[in-house]
Amino acid sequence: MVVRPLIAAAALAAFLPTTASADPEYLAAIEPAARAVAEEFRIPASVAAAQSALESGWGKSEMAKVDHNYFGFKCNAAGHGPIAIGCRDHPTTECTPDCHPAVGSFRVYETKEASFRDYGRLITTSKYYEGALPLAEDPDAFITEVAKKYATDPGYAEKVIKLMREHDMYAFDQPKP
Repeated sequence: MVVRPLIAAAALAAFLPTTASADPEYLAAIEPAARAVAEEFRIPASVAAAQSALESGWGKSEMAKVDHNYFGFKCNAAGHGPIAIGCRDHPTTECTPDCHPAVGSFRVYETKEASFRDYGRLITTSKYYEGALPLAEDPDAFITEVAKKYATDPGYAEKVIKLMREHDMYAFDQPKP
């Protein structure tokens, strides 16, 4: 059994439609935060945008709307980390390897931007994701490497890549015209 210490299972994403619930307004709203993560942490903005869409149900999940948690980051024994402002319990789905309902303690943020910044900080400072960092120029390879430790859902990387492709999120990695 593999335990993911800080990140929520993305198995819930298996139940979220990728195309039907796509929201161009959501993408417009998070583009600046995704680009800021790319600028500060050298993480593909396309990956940050797609992961946030998947993890937050296009910003419609309670965790995103109430707690500004767009990435499903959990609290751990040490607390909520240096950017979040607290923790709150939410239902989730864990796959270890079979998927089952669970309750997790998730980070609460003051703003959407704080959630994105914590995402950048965590991806670039955790030993779990150090193998992804040299792949930042290739968003598909980057998320494939991150997904190995980020989520318990074995199809997580494919879901993120599908979102990036279907919604042209790769454009976020290019300079703004």
